[in-house]
Amino acid sequence: GVDAAAHDCLTHAMLAVLLFAAAADDAEEPRASLLFYKKLSQTHGHAVNKPFNVTLTVYNKGVGNAYSLIVADDNWKADKFRIIGGGNNFTLDFLNAGDTYEHEFVVKPIRKAWHRVRPAKMFYVDGDAGESTVSHLSNSLPDMRVIEKQDSLEEAAIMAGRVLTLNMIKTKQGWMAFAALALLAICAQLYFIGSAVLHKRRHLRALEDVKKL
Repeated sequence: GVDAAAHDCLTHAMLAVLLFAAAADDAEEPRASLLFYKKLSQTHGHAVNKPFNVTLTVYNKGVGNAYSLIVADDNWKADKFRIIGGGNNFTLDFLNAGDTYEHEFVVKPIRKAWHRVRPAKMFYVDGDAGESTVSHLSNSLPDMRVIEKQDSLEEAAIMAGRVLTLNMIKTKQGWMAFAALALLAICAQLYFIGSAVLHKRRHLRALEDVKKL
């Protein structure tokens, strides 16, 4: 009975030591905490063959370092876009506590489309003794619309028209409808003016005929 009690006490003591050591290791092991942000250089006005920039920013706001970072932004499929500057994926050996890393690349739309802008993905190892890989997504962004590219003169004319009409007419189609209505109004005005002139000529001719009698 005494030996069993002593054995139980020894077992409990060893377990307590192990738990204390594990807790001490956890307390001493600094942890990384990463913020991951995705940004487009413009949120509207996307057009075919008009490039825009994508910026991926990683910030370590924790007290520990992050290692073996892998970042991928596979949101730009080849049937809609071309990556013409930089790369949409990158890796980092480490990111120290308090450090920030920014990566930028250039995307060019190649056809008209509605496109869902999905978050970028990140994987990293937390801390020196990290055994598992942590996965993380960036922020979400609104869907984007890619339209046919307008030439600079047309775009400038539409912008000037928006200012002159107090933003009532915003598109090329709006200006086409406005031009059609204006043409109808001019034709109607010319018709009334022509009718009035013709009526006046007939009146003068009638007066001349009366004078000849």
